[in-house]
Amino acid sequence: MRIGKACVTLTLLQLIFTNISPAQVKEYKGKINQQFVMNRESVIINKSTGKRISYDEYDQLLAKNPGKYKTEPVFDKYGKPSSFAVARTSGRETGLKEVNYDSDLLPEIGETLAPFVMEGLDGKIYDSEKLKGAYVLLGFWVKYEKPLWTLASTKVITQFVNENKRRGINIVSLGTTLNTEDECREAIPKRNCGFVPVPESYGFNHRYKIGETPYFILLDKNGLVKAMAPHTEFDKIGSLVLR
Repeated sequence: MRIGKACVTLTLLQLIFTNISPAQVKEYKGKINQQFVMNRESVIINKSTGKRISYDEYDQLLAKNPGKYKTEPVFDKYGKPSSFAVARTSGRETGLKEVNYDSDLLPEIGETLAPFVMEGLDGKIYDSEKLKGAYVLLGFWVKYEKPLWTLASTKVITQFVNENKRRGINIVSLGTTLNTEDECREAIPKRNCGFVPVPESYGFNHRYKIGETPYFILLDKNGLVKAMAPHTEFDKIGSLVLR
């Protein structure tokens, strides 16, 4: 007998690029598994109709069509799974969603990035709407630990932010992670990494369809995507002359 609760698992395939330079993170290939609990209060949207359905309707839909529907959490501007979308599977897909984001799903240069509200390790709230007027550099990480992250790998970020600061150009630099607040403080005690860590913010990687990490998105003063690049190609961002 069902108790009115279900779990949705996201498996995000990760690829960390390899480089012999100590300033690059080492190769990492693996899976990040996250579970999100659904219950009777959860907002569930049937993607085929665009309408909200009740948990009982959702339960009946899956019971009558075993293996034919998949459920995905939908991440809001806070990076939280505030709703769930149910859609028909294709081919031999299972009801659990394995995510392997294609680069075509990434935000596009020149478009407005979907809004975000992040709480940094510094206790400040970073609201994309209120950040207009400043450049914003978003870094998407998995965890601040080897081989996923090294302090040396952040020097290109620090250099980019500091060089522009000397020219009178402010860049708000933020970094997402699975790490908790305590883990962030332990990993980066001096916070000398070129960005403000945002604890437990991995939902933003899902929100913006980030399929490889570390990855960076630079927003201009109007909140438009100005440049994007993986860590190994950070020069695409670092070489820009901002005004």
